[in-house]
Amino acid sequence: MNAYLTDPRDRILFGETPTYMQPLFGEKLPAPELGKHRFVIGQEGVVLEAINEVFEVRLPVAQSIIKLPYGVLGAQGVRLRHGAMPFRLLEIIEQKATSACPDEWAGWVVWDVLHQGYALIEPEIQSVGPGHVSYRNELPEGSAIVLDVHTHGRMPAFFSGVDDVSDRHGFYVAGVIGHCHDRKNYATRMNVNGHFFDCEDFRLFFD
Repeated sequence: MNAYLTDPRDRILFGETPTYMQPLFGEKLPAPELGKHRFVIGQEGVVLEAINEVFEVRLPVAQSIIKLPYGVLGAQGVRLRHGAMPFRLLEIIEQKATSACPDEWAGWVVWDVLHQGYALIEPEIQSVGPGHVSYRNELPEGSAIVLDVHTHGRMPAFFSGVDDVSDRHGFYVAGVIGHCHDRKNYATRMNVNGHFFDCEDFRLFFD
């Protein structure tokens, strides 16, 4: 299939991040390789597909201005493979955001593989103040990150350049909570191996 790639570097790149056509007549595509992402071209355009221990995603990359001769891409979005996170964890996150203000706060919701459940973890803080929070980026063994959330104290919610660097190797939902002293506002995105996508409000992943 990739015999036309004469340079071995291109073959390595294609092998690590392949591109598939959505079948028009045959069976559906096999699942992506765990933890990696690929691109799929369908009638409507291009999507990114990926799965890991906790997520299945199919996210729009580009819309075609013509109808391409491939199958229909179908439903797109983000799915939690183990169901919604428990609402009580969101309540704890909201409380900690308020209590920490005006300082920032950070936490992770993880999937505990051993106990087969979600848990909220607070990382080891290295430095914190009204305009920053830094911490050791080490997950407990047997944990897969689902939500990486931090607060902005009295400032609005947004993703900074520091966040872009921190999230560039992640595969999880990222959230920011701002205006923690008053009417909170929220920012959310889906991070997939250095690619950032608009995403529904992270609070909707709790139930």
